[in-house]
Amino acid sequence: MDFQSIPPSPFTPRLPHPPLPPSTTTNTLGILSSHLFPSLTLHTTLSLAAYSAGRFTNRLDAKDLLWPSAFVGNVWYHGVVWPYMTGRGRGAWEFIREMGYGNKLILTGVTVWGCRLFWKVFWRIKGRERDDGRYERYREVVRRKKGKGDLEKAVVIDEGEVEREMWNKAFIGIFLPEAFVQSFVSLGWCGVGYSRPVLGHHGQHYFGGNDSPGGLEVLLHHGDGLQSGGSGGGWRRWVHGIAVGVFAAGLALGILADSQLGKGKKADKGSIVRKGVWSIVRHPNYLGDFLVHLSFPLMALADGVFDPIMFVGPLANYISLRFIGGDKENERYQMEKYEKESVRKYEEYKQWKREKNSFWPGIGEVGNLWTWAVVGIGGLAAVGERVGYIEMGEWSFDVPIATTTASTTTIYPYDINNSEVL
Repeated sequence: MDFQSIPPSPFTPRLPHPPLPPSTTTNTLGILSSHLFPSLTLHTTLSLAAYSAGRFTNRLDAKDLLWPSAFVGNVWYHGVVWPYMTGRGRGAWEFIREMGYGNKLILTGVTVWGCRLFWKVFWRIKGRERDDGRYERYREVVRRKKGKGDLEKAVVIDEGEVEREMWNKAFIGIFLPEAFVQSFVSLGWCGVGYSRPVLGHHGQHYFGGNDSPGGLEVLLHHGDGLQSGGSGGGWRRWVHGIAVGVFAAGLALGILADSQLGKGKKADKGSIVRKGVWSIVRHPNYLGDFLVHLSFPLMALADGVFDPIMFVGPLANYISLRFIGGDKENERYQMEKYEKESVRKYEEYKQWKREKNSFWPGIGEVGNLWTWAVVGIGGLAAVGERVGYIEMGEWSFDVPIATTTASTTTIYPYDINNSEVL
């Protein structure tokens, strides 16, 4: 099938500019124009919607629901909606069907991760009658500043004014900065919309090359080269396997951390949770989140649609988790809470901080069985995915061959198993 002959989408004439040329798919300037700037617009719009909903319900933790759901919206917009609107497919389902295998995994991975996290945060918020303690602390900061000014005037603090002042500052101070962070985090999968086997894209896999007899080249869907013995296929298979394993380990770490923390809170024996994956680091859920995001540029590297700027995604996520709104903010709140409510938990937490690293496992965790359990889950996932991929490929791979002359390119159906033109 000649994908260049596909009629344009009905949305095409309505666009203010023509689709970006293929040469912009995996260079840095192309990524900035085709992914980062639209992401800034998307996440700012979603942040404004979340801010409006939060102000209406007087709940700042509406922002927490936006973190996973906005990423799911981002990957589907760039992976399916935007390519369809620029005329590169007859419909959304067809575009998904023709998407390369590696990018299908990225699309699925972001969706699974985001939906799981959204579900967890939703039930956590639903079970509380008021904002999360971190946001109550933010209210208290505003209240103190307001009180300091009013005390000089000998005026009683109006809680309604405190709420209004807090919400007036919240969009610029909380929601908008997170939209910028999300836009940079999403760079990890910025190649997800460029996986169709169209001649000329940087990310295509060619086996044989111009030096092969008769100028014959095999044009593969992104990711299909993992099964081939062609140029670069060996190391791509390894990177692909590592990406799958890292994603599975990170997702499992997050699920186990949430499950064990929930059981520990229900038991409530007056101690903090330090068993299970919480014996590896103090924030295994954040480590798992970072591993999940790290897997996406690794998958893109194996898939052939890659630019080094994609690693800005997991790096931005790491900075956010460590230094902006993650373990630093969480631990400050936990210490203040335990100091007021439970001397025993306060002392345990200080001891735990001395014994365990916050984010990265220490060398001593090599002997921790839970470390190997998480690594084992990642390894089993990589092996299982590989076996399933090969089994699927034995009956489903029809890969096009392209014969190239100086002026024309013709694509023929090709059976990868029989190695002949049909």
